Amino acid sequence: MKKFILILCMITLVGCGNVVPSADMDISEITETQEVIDTFAEVPTEPVFDAVTDIELGEPDKTYYLNRKKTLFSDESGRYYYSYKGGRDSAYYVLLHEDADKKCSFVENADDFNAYLYKDNIFYGCISYRSSKLCSFKDGKYTELKYEEKEISDYYFTDEYIYCLCKNDAGTEILRMRYDGSDTEQVAFINLQISKYAVHGNNIFYEADYLKYGVYDTETGTDTALDEGGAGVFCGDYMYYISAEHHLYRMNLSDYGCEKICENVRSFGFYNDYILYQPYAINTDVDSQIYRLGKGENIKIFDAGELFENDYYYDISVIQAEDEHIFIKISSGPYFSYIAEMDIDGKIVETIYAHTSI
Repeated sequence: MKKFILILCMITLVGCGNVVPSADMDISEITETQEVIDTFAEVPTEPVFDAVTDIELGEPDKTYYLNRKKTLFSDESGRYYYSYKGGRDSAYYVLLHEDADKKCSFVENADDFNAYLYKDNIFYGCISYRSSKLCSFKDGKYTELKYEEKEISDYYFTDEYIYCLCKNDAGTEILRMRYDGSDTEQVAFINLQISKYAVHGNNIFYEADYLKYGVYDTETGTDTALDEGGAGVFCGDYMYYISAEHHLYRMNLSDYGCEKICENVRSFGFYNDYILYQPYAINTDVDSQIYRLGKGENIKIFDAGELFENDYYYDISVIQAEDEHIFIKISSGPYFSYIAEMDIDGKIVETIYAHTSI
């Protein structure tokens, strides 16, 4: 009987921990809620999705960090992230700077700016979410980066160059330029409508309409069609990508052979020897979950529905794993944005930003 009462009390305590923090709630209250969940909630130990769990990952390529979607940009002066500023017709998020003393101020003239990358104290992105015009942004001033008068889009960043696409009825030009907009040149023309691509050394891996795949060698001009493949991120001797069927594959960069790693994956990232991924499924709430894959494991480590209230839909829109940190962004409708750092076990280390009015 005593054992039954103890279990009932534990269940009650966990249930009380699942609250929806308001926009005015202190960050420490959210962290305390997560600590209660971490203490009593059991993490499933059996894999939910079929996967290869023993993987030798190797070191992620530098382009992995440059091209991953980010919710947080950092430098020696502090960190930048998008914060709610208000808006008459819709949610209005503006780039914010938080200094070492946790003082926050909105970045001047960045109201309509969508940042992709922060490199050498310069932001790169588009002036508005509806524009494909690439700009550099520093000290409140924009410089448009363009190729002649052609419309360019679909940017890819390497250490030296910014790559972009210029599409027409005949196919797709692949261009590149320096970060200051100089030395712009065409490095490839492919007579397909390319939808996605990734650059590794001299090779450009691409996906085109109608499930066509290939790799273009910019040094020799050789365009090789592939029976299967995609465009993803590079780690060790492989390129990891999500197939049209929403499965995670990796392609051997030496012979282009492909291997399925995990089923039902929406997005993923690398952290040390693990793959962190967000499951894919139709008509379920797995958009709020993160799994850890590697070292013989394939387990769920985080669920936003356990941190907040299960009755709402939550989407982990960013998994940003880099520089020994894992940052996540959770969204739910236009007025809900929650940014936090988590550890490899899925525990919240720090709540960075919370505007959680629904």
